[in-house]
Amino acid sequence: AFGPRAGLLSGYFHWVSGATDNAIYPSLFLEYMSVYIGVRDNVLRFVFSGVISIVLAYVNWTGLEVVGNLSMVICVISMSPFALLCIWGLPKLDTSRWMVMPEQDVEMDDDQPAGFLPELTWLGVLWRPFINNLWWNLNSFDVGASFAGEVQDPGRVFPKAMFLSVVMVASSYILPLLAAIGAADSDQNDWNAGYFTTAATNIAGPWLGAWLIFAAAVSNIALFEAELSGDAYQLMGMADRGLIPKLFCKRSRYDTPTNGILLGTAVIIAMGVANFDELVEMLNFAYSISMLLEFAAFIKLRITDADVERPFKLPFNTFGCILFVTPPSLICCFLLISASKMTYIYFSMLSLFGLAFVFLQKFAKYYGWVQYAEAPPPRRGSKMSLYQPAGSDV
Repeated sequence: AFGPRAGLLSGYFHWVSGATDNAIYPSLFLEYMSVYIGVRDNVLRFVFSGVISIVLAYVNWTGLEVVGNLSMVICVISMSPFALLCIWGLPKLDTSRWMVMPEQDVEMDDDQPAGFLPELTWLGVLWRPFINNLWWNLNSFDVGASFAGEVQDPGRVFPKAMFLSVVMVASSYILPLLAAIGAADSDQNDWNAGYFTTAATNIAGPWLGAWLIFAAAVSNIALFEAELSGDAYQLMGMADRGLIPKLFCKRSRYDTPTNGILLGTAVIIAMGVANFDELVEMLNFAYSISMLLEFAAFIKLRITDADVERPFKLPFNTFGCILFVTPPSLICCFLLISASKMTYIYFSMLSLFGLAFVFLQKFAKYYGWVQYAEAPPPRRGSKMSLYQPAGSDV
């Protein structure tokens, strides 16, 4: 929509967001499993996190089918205690607890990085960390586009898969929350990291609390594998279009993008020492930039290439499409303007590195330092398709 440079920058920010996101999951896995294995030393945690990342990256390298089957098994394991929590909590449900308003005198924790703007507190909610965590938990559905080339009949499969995914993800958050709040005798201040375990123990017994800890730990494995696959296939899609070196087109004997997996794993290990809240805000910032570019490209292509064949098309006119992307665009803008000073420093360094990479590629192409795939011709006219068999671009 805006040329190869915009596509490269959008893909770059999206990939960095995904790689930063994936650095969270090994640490979270260790955080949950520390109840059983007691790993508290920071050096040991870094070593364990790196080993976990390498092992899971190898599983990812062995193929999408392995990753898909593993993710389905983990999905059943991780969701089962929450389903039992809802069932056990039903007889004890007190719906009046759902209507208790938050306390009004909330303050940001001292370890939270400060931003340039005053903290927005309204109705007893700290909106910056709340929106950041909510956005982190519910984003990245667009990563599915990276697997478009690996899916048969994406025009039929993708809409159904996206609809079911949204319903399942929303239900997996809302229903257990309603059960835990309504059935557990708790105060607002009790709800901190890991309180679901306490709520499950109070509602059903220690056995469900222990099961929930284990399920929460292994769920991070599925999240790690899905994110690593999406990021690696995104790099391969960008390489197929000549946006980055051709070496990222290389597939293993299992038909997986080897170099994309290796690069993603290296970044994950390197960022494994960062603070959780800082990582969430940093990845949301980069992801928001990428999403705004994607939304702008979506609108532009609906205007300039309205008659181009698409595997699936939203049943709206241009104005309807603008309304459709307005709410998430406003959330992205809020995340950008409310970010901490540290996040702005991180993004400035990220932008400088990205611009340097863009200009370095010019010299690499000119002097033939590395090989690049031939870029596809511009898509114009109704007889060409917007669908390309690998990844997506702006």
